[in-house]
Parts: sequence; structure tokens; C-alpha cells
Amino acid sequence: MNNPEVEKLLEKYRDGRCTAQEKALVESWHLAALSEKQSDLKHEDIIEAKNQIWQAIEERTEIKPALKRVAWLKVAAAAVVLFFIGFIINNQFKKQFASQTLGSNNTEAIKPGSNKATLTLADGSKISLTDANNGVIAKQAGINITKTKNGELVYSIVSTNSAKKENLFNTIETPRGGQYQINLPDGTKVWLNAESSLRYPAAFNSEERRVELTGEAYFEVAKLNDKKGRRVPFKVNSEVGEGRKQQVEVIGTHFNINAYKDEPNNKTTLLEGKVRTVNLSSSTSNILKPGQQSVIAASTPAVLVRNVDAEDAVTWKDGFFSFNDENLQTIMNKISRWYDVEISYRGAKMDKLFGGRISRFNSVNEVLETLQTTGDVHFKIEGRRILVMP
Repeated sequence: MNNPEVEKLLEKYRDGRCTAQEKALVESWHLAALSEKQSDLKHEDIIEAKNQIWQAIEERTEIKPALKRVAWLKVAAAAVVLFFIGFIINNQFKKQFASQTLGSNNTEAIKPGSNKATLTLADGSKISLTDANNGVIAKQAGINITKTKNGELVYSIVSTNSAKKENLFNTIETPRGGQYQINLPDGTKVWLNAESSLRYPAAFNSEERRVELTGEAYFEVAKLNDKKGRRVPFKVNSEVGEGRKQQVEVIGTHFNINAYKDEPNNKTTLLEGKVRTVNLSSSTSNILKPGQQSVIAASTPAVLVRNVDAEDAVTWKDGFFSFNDENLQTIMNKISRWYDVEISYRGAKMDKLFGGRISRFNSVNEVLETLQTTGDVHFKIEGRRILVMP
């Protein structure tokens, strides 16, 4: 494929005009390039090649300020960068990355998740946010709870005279195949991923802001001072299993917590500011800086810290699956939660690592077809069950 053909395909991909097969081809470049068997080059050589190609792309590409255009362009450009690296690596990408047909009993492709959640009020009553009309959906203790047309839940304090509001707890839960955004009474923004829940007070007190999380959420914490001008701390507890109980004390603002029951570790990733992660099982702690991730596992009392690409941890919020040297089971857990499907394994190697980025708004068939282009795994769809095979 010569340069004009590549540019034409990327232009179509960016503008959303690709066929399913063309989209799978572009995204397969990314996945295949990161597949561990594809390269014998040293890491330094690949980085140097990427830098040179990025420079060439930047010189020839006009990037406009519209966020949607930039996001598409970044994904497309990343794909072509990795595609050209493939040519550098002994021309290993000469094989055809054709979209493979998945065996399926479905009459329709399994569609991705959407904005779905249930709100449980302090009195135990439940409201389906999926079915509720836009506007004020509930009032409690001087607080209005509003569902916006953008699929957000917003708390607004309309009266400061009601006492004990901080003793009224609400819970928002997303099902498998659901996600939701909530603006807490203090102005903190929270994005909940699929199969997650957040328990929080209807109004925070002046000494501490504390919430409880199960699953995954991205937080942008609002600054709040008490009457003496001191910062009111914000804490997130996630207690999903023995040896995996953690508390994140917020010193800064933007961070992501992954604390699913079916994952082996609790992971907190910091994008901006500073947080302190505490292992509640051992009382050990560690402070994170931007670009770092803490890991709490049942096998150790420590709070491990490692440097990561923090943006990879929150691509789910922006509509992408991002796999950064992740094993097959972790990847299929993400797919299972987002598409609400059952996963079964038949002889597939669970330690095989994959990397890449795929849109979460594709059908599950398109996502699986893209993964199959690596040649390391195959899938069969049976109803809402996905069989994973070598």
C-alpha cells in the first residue's frame, strides 16, 4: 500500500466513513504492531522510528482544534505510525489483515453498552436513570437531583436549612453494558464504568468527603474549603476482597480507580495532582505523582507503584478499549462487562500479551475480528456467549 492509499484510508477512518472491514484493517495495524511476536528490534530502535514517523506526520497533517477531530486523528495517526514501523521490522506486515468471519447464531451483531444506571435513594426507593425523563427526578433534604439530556446525574443544593443531609446516602449502580456520569453535591465529577457502583452522601460535611466504590471510576475532584479556609479531604474506599481493601486520599484532582471483584489487583492511576493510596489490610501507603499507578494485591501487604501512560487508564471514558501489554483474560473481562456477554475458554493461552486501541462503540463482532488479525486468538459467538480459542 503506497502513501496516497494510506492517507486516503486514514482520512476515511477519521471521518467515520470506513467500512467495517476497512476499520478493522486500520485498527489491526495497531494491534499487530504491538503483538509481542512481531519484532526483534530493541525498544530504543522502535521508539526512535516512532519519533521520526510522528515528525513526518505532524509536518504533513493539519490538526484543527475540534476535539472530536483531534481524537480521531490521534487514533488514525497512531495506527499508521505502527504500520510503518512494521515495514522497518523486516517487512513483517506483508501478510493480509483481512476481516475474519466469526461463527455466530446471532441474527444481529451484539451492540455496545450505553448510558444505563439505577439510583437508590436514602429511603430505599430506586429510580431507573435509563428510563427517567430529563429534568428533576427526585428531591431530598433540600437537594434537587437532576437528569440532564447528556446522560448525567447532577446534585444541586437548593436549601441549606435542612440538617443531617450528610447522613442520607445514595447509591448509583451501572449494570453490565452500562456507564454513567454523576456530578456530586460538592461539584466533583465521577464517570462510572460498566458493572460499577458508587455510594455517597447526599451532602458532604465540613470535615471530610468520603465515597465508596466497587468497579471502576474516573474522578475529577472539586476543591472545597471549610470555614477556616482548610481543604476538606476527599477519600475513596474500595473494599472488594480480603487483602484488597484500599483507601485513596485525594491531595490532587484527576485519577482513575479500577477495583473490580474479578480482577486480581486494585489499581489507582493519577493523571493530575497528587493522591495517597492506603492498603487498609496492612496500613501501608504510598503517594502517587502524575503518570504513576499504585497496585494493591492480596498477595502482598505493600502498595506497589509503577510509572505508566496514565491516559491509557481512562480511554474507556472517551470511548476506547486500550490494551497495553494486557493478557487475554483481562481483555476479555473488559469486553464481557461492556457488551454483557459470557466468556468461555477452550485451550487459549492466557499469558499471551496484547496491545492496541479499539473503539468501544463498535459491535463486539468488529472488536473480536480486530483481535483475530493478530493470528494469536480466535473467537466463536454463540448467542451472548463468546468462545475463546487458540
